Amino acid sequence: MIQKFSRTIILLIGCAMLASCAGERRVDGEMAFDSGSLMNMAESFLKAGDYGNAMRLYQRAANENPKHIASRLGLAKTYQAIGASDAAINFYEQVLQLDPGNMDAQMGSGQMLITKNRPEEAIPYLTALSKQDPKNYRIFNMLGLAHDLKGEQEEAQMNYGRGLELAKNNISLLNNLALSFAFEEQYAPAIKLLSKAINLDYSVTKAQQNLVLVYVLSGEEAAARKIGSSLMTEEEMNNNIRHYKWVRSLKASQRAQAIFLGIKNFPNGDPKAQIDRKPITAPITAPITAPITAPVITKDPKKRQLMKLLEQENSQNDRVPAHTQKPVDIAQDVNRKENYNTPKKIYRLQLASYPNLKMANRGWIKIQKRSKGILESYEPLIKLVTLANGKTLFRLFVDGIEERAIAKSVCDDLRDKAIDCLVLKTNRN
Repeated sequence: MIQKFSRTIILLIGCAMLASCAGERRVDGEMAFDSGSLMNMAESFLKAGDYGNAMRLYQRAANENPKHIASRLGLAKTYQAIGASDAAINFYEQVLQLDPGNMDAQMGSGQMLITKNRPEEAIPYLTALSKQDPKNYRIFNMLGLAHDLKGEQEEAQMNYGRGLELAKNNISLLNNLALSFAFEEQYAPAIKLLSKAINLDYSVTKAQQNLVLVYVLSGEEAAARKIGSSLMTEEEMNNNIRHYKWVRSLKASQRAQAIFLGIKNFPNGDPKAQIDRKPITAPITAPITAPITAPVITKDPKKRQLMKLLEQENSQNDRVPAHTQKPVDIAQDVNRKENYNTPKKIYRLQLASYPNLKMANRGWIKIQKRSKGILESYEPLIKLVTLANGKTLFRLFVDGIEERAIAKSVCDDLRDKAIDCLVLKTNRN
């Protein structure tokens, strides 16, 4: 079919050339075409999967006009489609030299740099893109991936959370946020998120596969095998569990690189654990070449964003068909076993987090001034938090706010002033 389509397009090109006047300008020995016509034909080839002809026509348009943006963008997308990351990045950079604000090029560059495990270079592109399109949850997803690959799980979770504010039932965001928690050994929230994703669409096995991974990372191999028994063969199960146990031996950034990018060798890893491993048969996350969008990044990790999202829908989970309840029951069993039951919750308005108390107090003064009177009647509430990796942070809240409606209203007003904030359902203490 593609060959037939290609022959048709080439025939049309030939007819057009014959119809051109004899004195027409030539480029590289070929008759010059209107750039719009070349682009239309190239895009038709690209959509049909005929990458060779698409590339030839895009290149011809680019040769005819050194400043033609669309042809270079087309070349970048074509190289991206065939997996030639370096070439795609090169053409995206050419586009950005001609048009620094080009959203397609920023997005494509971010995607390709993440694919090449160069997240520190991807983040500036995605951050710039977020300022142009702050309502696009996909950029938050890509930023989350980039920070996870760097081992910055706090920032990753913040971005996934911001994406979920825009698309609360997006399965890719739920999966990636769950994995981010698992990378830093916070297994209970990871299991809750994956259970929600399973209940949203039981026919999509990605969350179930990730649930197997999380249980293995947490040391619950029996539970992992029980869930995975309906998803894979015994050989696949043994192969995957072996790989997941190796992933468990890595640090957080390496876990993310192993799962999201399939990297199997790390300079400081255990050489014995890295040899003779078969590839994983089950996909772990959505393709990172999916469309994207980005947030305004602050130092606020917004660690428990998922709790608000999950608990708001507890009543909906009660209406899930019976055949979807098994993963949720398993998650609840683990929560009871690991004593994750918490006391009565309240809503707090979180503004930021800081490495020390002095900076937190300064942060309050600065934010209060920027709020233009919104926070004038409130006092700061600063809490010391110890993360799973032993790192400590001082989180800045607005004291005196415990009701969701009030917290949300104040947060909305602050966002109107370009002040980042998050409403969290958390422990009173």
